[in-house]
Amino acid sequence: MFRFNTPINTKLTMLALAIGASISPAFAEGYGLQNANRDKANTAKWECKRCVVESGFSGNISVRAAYNDADDIHFGNTSGTDKDGLVGSIDANLVNKSDSGYQTTFVADKLGYYTGSARLETGRTGQYKIGLGYRALAHYDTNAALTPYSASGDKLVLPDNWQTGAVTSQMPTLYDDAQQVSLSTQRDRYLIDAVYKGRFYQADINYQHEKRQGKRSFSGNFLTNSAMLAQPIDDSTDEFGAKLYFNGQGWLIGIESSFSQYNNDHSSLIWQNAFTPTFGAAYSGQSSVAPDNKAYRVGANAQLSGNGHQVLMHLGVASFTQDDAFLPATINGPSPALPVTSLDGKVDTTDMRLKYNSRPLRGLNIRASYDYSDRDNKTALNSYPQVVTDSYYAGTATNPEYDRTRQQAKVGAKYRFNRAVYLDAEYQYDHNDYSDLDRDRLRQNGLSAKVNYKISSAWSAWLKAEFSDRTGSAYNPVNTTSSQSNPYLRKSYLADRERDQYQLSVSYTPESAFSASANVRISNDDYDDTLVGLTQVDTQGYDLSASYLLNDDFIINAYLNQDWRDSDQAGSSNFGLSNWYVNTDEKSTLVGAGIDYRNLLDKKLNLGLDYSFSDGQSDTEVTQGIRSPYGDYFAERHNINAFAKYQLDEKMALRLDWIFENYQDSDWLNQGLALDAIPNVLIFGDLSHDYSSHYVGFTFSYEL
Repeated sequence: MFRFNTPINTKLTMLALAIGASISPAFAEGYGLQNANRDKANTAKWECKRCVVESGFSGNISVRAAYNDADDIHFGNTSGTDKDGLVGSIDANLVNKSDSGYQTTFVADKLGYYTGSARLETGRTGQYKIGLGYRALAHYDTNAALTPYSASGDKLVLPDNWQTGAVTSQMPTLYDDAQQVSLSTQRDRYLIDAVYKGRFYQADINYQHEKRQGKRSFSGNFLTNSAMLAQPIDDSTDEFGAKLYFNGQGWLIGIESSFSQYNNDHSSLIWQNAFTPTFGAAYSGQSSVAPDNKAYRVGANAQLSGNGHQVLMHLGVASFTQDDAFLPATINGPSPALPVTSLDGKVDTTDMRLKYNSRPLRGLNIRASYDYSDRDNKTALNSYPQVVTDSYYAGTATNPEYDRTRQQAKVGAKYRFNRAVYLDAEYQYDHNDYSDLDRDRLRQNGLSAKVNYKISSAWSAWLKAEFSDRTGSAYNPVNTTSSQSNPYLRKSYLADRERDQYQLSVSYTPESAFSASANVRISNDDYDDTLVGLTQVDTQGYDLSASYLLNDDFIINAYLNQDWRDSDQAGSSNFGLSNWYVNTDEKSTLVGAGIDYRNLLDKKLNLGLDYSFSDGQSDTEVTQGIRSPYGDYFAERHNINAFAKYQLDEKMALRLDWIFENYQDSDWLNQGLALDAIPNVLIFGDLSHDYSSHYVGFTFSYEL
């Protein structure tokens, strides 16, 4: 705010502003404050009381040392690291500003953990910036998988003294040779990007490299025998993108492009047969892995707006290619000849979007959109030999195209009757054309409506209803595969379906300390023309949440969420009409509560405590004359997260964090099973979790 040393006539000032506003930009040039004649003005006493630009170095840095109980690495999904014992990390939020407008920032979060991140950014505000970033991501499954195999490059090998058996119980050294292996995935992402802003344009450029490592479950088969394998993961992805946008009064146009390349360090997966070969000399098996591939994309965007109308347009084209050399059809015996040495695969896509928004009348908003996408597989069609489980030749098959063209149109309107009530309605049409699927065409009509009512200054509610009907062309099961489909089977993603959904939401947000909200939802999917397949799905659920502010320093919050899903399926064991049925009941519950208490002990101590409980379970029952329920399938988790932060002085603070988690799950597929429990399948053993783990961390932070 400027303070002048001479009085200003308010009426004359307002008149000058009105005259200046009425002059178009083309004629108003030269009348701005920056063009005023200040030669005779006394500027010595002009002051800017609020225009203070802080410069210098500021921020905070924290060093964390913690003890992590990771006997079961699944706890790493909560604590952020699977390392057992003492772990350390760094947090930082640093800023350096100069008087000329240059600024450099460095932000780090749990740097040193497998889920840490860091970013360094520098530039001049409003002109340009350059950034370097790093982020680690991880997912931990189990470290209790047992296997006699060990990895050696592209191969999984058995011990030198391994003795095969016709069944798992006849493998004499199985338990002696079995060793624990971890099934988990770690990703490291490195990013560099830059942005430059001109007077009427902006240019962006970015590059990202991601490296992924770990192991995942894979099934290696030989006719009627199979083994669970820990497949190594070693691959990387490079992505490069660029954007250029121009803007003016009421318009914006831009182009963007991207290129990505995927590289797999493994060319195949080869494993030794743990069983005595039952067919020929199948002592080893080989499977392909994800091939190297590339993708290119170019897009254009435009936005036009004015007089209450807005139009957005997008057009993009992309091409995906893959040309890795083929593996032999089999490594067991003579391999059938392949028609070509590599796939030389190519898939082109085109997508277009057009959106329109307008406000023709007071209180009325209308919108419309049209989306078009096309997938065109240009890979050559050839007849390839089919070798079942790397053991015997079963004829040839032609690679399908799986082309798809999708068109989606939406028309909607929102009308506000008054300040308290508005209605929002929309119609949607979705049309799909396919190739090489059981249906050539699929179309869906949908209608939704939402009524919002602000009951009072504190109470508000809305009700939404949605209806959709999906149908399509004649259902003709594909006959290009060696495994034919039941003519009465209807695949759920292609079958006729009627769906209706309802949702009610109520919220209470007064100016007082207490607030709450509640949501209820119901939906039904009816596959009315399906004789074999998924026939019906019913879901219900609700959410409750509330918070209470006792005072400025003490807040309590709580929430509860529950969902139920009931699905029915009909099956056939004789390639005809249904003669067995499945009912699956699923239930999930999430409960949580927390408190936050600040400014204790002369405003030096902050306390926080959060508790959450989650439970998910599924009960499946098969009926074929008699009822046969499946076993347990559930996951249950208790979590406590507490902290205490004490301010030692104006710049230094000490924080204590404690995480406790009790977790249990079970899958009837391998519940309580030993390595040799299934005669013709060599499994990992029981992979269920049952642990109580702790994480205790001390953090010292310093304010610069």
